Amino acid sequence: YMYEVKIIESLHVAESSQQRGKGPPKQLLRVGFSVAGASLVLGDADNSVYFDDSGSYNAGKVKTRVGGKFGRDQTVSILLNLDSSSPNANTVSLFRDGVRCGKPQALPESLVGQPLFPHISFRNVSVQVNMGPTPMKKLPFMCRMLQGAAKPDVVIAEEKLPKDGKYEVVFPVGFPDEGTFDWLDDFLSKHPGYVELSDRKLQEWAAASGLPRPVQGANACNDKPTFAYQLPSMDDMSLQRVISILAPLTPRNYVVMEVKSNLIASERAVLMKKFGTEKFKKVAHVVMGEPKDEYKKRVAAAVLKIKQSKADAEWKVKKIAQEKKKAMIVRQKELAEKKKAMEEQRKKALEEAKKKAEEGKKDEEKKDEEKKEEEEEKKEEEKPEEAKAPEPADEEMEDLGDEPPKVELSDEEKKIWFLPKTGLSDVAPAVLSKVFGNFTLPEKEEGFDAVKYEWQPAAKSKEYLKKWVLETKLTTKLEDLVPSQYFKDKWAAWQKQSAEWQVKQRTFKASAAGKAAGKEPPADIFSVEDVNDIGDGVPLYAKFGPEDWALIQLRFELFLLQDAFKKDVNDPDRAGIPENHLSFYYGKYYRKHLN
Repeated sequence: YMYEVKIIESLHVAESSQQRGKGPPKQLLRVGFSVAGASLVLGDADNSVYFDDSGSYNAGKVKTRVGGKFGRDQTVSILLNLDSSSPNANTVSLFRDGVRCGKPQALPESLVGQPLFPHISFRNVSVQVNMGPTPMKKLPFMCRMLQGAAKPDVVIAEEKLPKDGKYEVVFPVGFPDEGTFDWLDDFLSKHPGYVELSDRKLQEWAAASGLPRPVQGANACNDKPTFAYQLPSMDDMSLQRVISILAPLTPRNYVVMEVKSNLIASERAVLMKKFGTEKFKKVAHVVMGEPKDEYKKRVAAAVLKIKQSKADAEWKVKKIAQEKKKAMIVRQKELAEKKKAMEEQRKKALEEAKKKAEEGKKDEEKKDEEKKEEEEEKKEEEKPEEAKAPEPADEEMEDLGDEPPKVELSDEEKKIWFLPKTGLSDVAPAVLSKVFGNFTLPEKEEGFDAVKYEWQPAAKSKEYLKKWVLETKLTTKLEDLVPSQYFKDKWAAWQKQSAEWQVKQRTFKASAAGKAAGKEPPADIFSVEDVNDIGDGVPLYAKFGPEDWALIQLRFELFLLQDAFKKDVNDPDRAGIPENHLSFYYGKYYRKHLN
């Protein structure tokens, strides 16, 4: 059986500067077959086969050049041969305007025997599709089209409607960076009929359509990644608005993945309102607290895999260094042996030359010379031989083995509930610091048809929420905190008071009393009723130097900072400023660095 496709229009759209010269072509057409439930985009998985407009046959990850490019106004026919009596059984073929393009291509073994559905993926083109019963371009032989297929040869994939007639809209409710997206990925793998609605999924769709992923900005997060494609239809968030309108009009099972919004009652209400028709039932899945054993086992396996990969990398580095060292030692030995051989050869040559020279002398001279040599040899024999330097012993090397060592998780690593954070946070810290105080658990009274607690029951989840919010308060900076009028008035009064004291100090020092020894301050300074006069008109600060004024200035700044902070925050859970946040709030209040 066959069907036909024809490009009737090529669209020229704005091209992102990121995309220019990279990735798939702007116009694209893929025609082929796939199993039921395959990805909408041909080529995303191994459960499909297709020909593309460049003339290639693609089966899983294998790409074969078969020739026969096709373009606008050309009719391409895709033929599937499942006739067991045919020499070309279980193959697909491509024809262009009725002419075969290359040999029939075999189906992968994984697709043989499965019902295969016609599948077309296209981008920036308008296509005409003909399923029959009459072909637009006849082939050199008779072949029925899909529209004229015999009933025994086809499988009709019926739409699976929900039992109660309502589709489910899932709202995952979980804390940022505590397995929310991991739980979602696992849920979707177990429920492939659900469609994820999120910015993350939009970017996956964009990547599948050929757009390169944009560089993520400073405030990017998994919940709200940066949309910087330099394409107006992507960057102005109109895509999100279109999907928010179309999704409720298209009955399907959805997962609304909004980490921040699903934790805030008012924002949950806005999301649920979009699916307010009787076609949908809204279900909250609370994913909080200690995960189930199945999830913890997956996390442990992932942590072990990360640890093993690090150990493998370290082992490879050591192994390479060790092999280099061994090669260097062998090379040094070879050089030493060559040097020794050359030295022996040089001595031998000198002896032979000396012998020839002696033979040419007269006998008497030869005898005299021999006597002298004998005497010299005796002297040489009497001399002690110079000790030869011992050869260095072979260095002992660590036995690294032929394979990297197998690692195990420590007791602390086995207690890890969630994967360590890498890359982006689930919610941007600046956003989290403003909204986490409004986090609540979903209730049926909000409009949910059901609230399911995935990991812990309702009571424990509420307890965990309270504990999480309290701990987050102690570790999160209030980015939008603004110093109050109370702080400004107190700070202005102090600056005025400090200036007056320093003027009085200078005046006192210039007076006769100031030039005299003066009265010493009491041991208990808190017994002083008037700091401007501890007796005989002497101020308590009479002998202050620059370092004393600096210390009292800093002491008052820190006192006023914690005092104003508690009043401005007005939260009994924030009884003071965490030490590691002191510099941050000092800069926010005093607009200078704490040196």
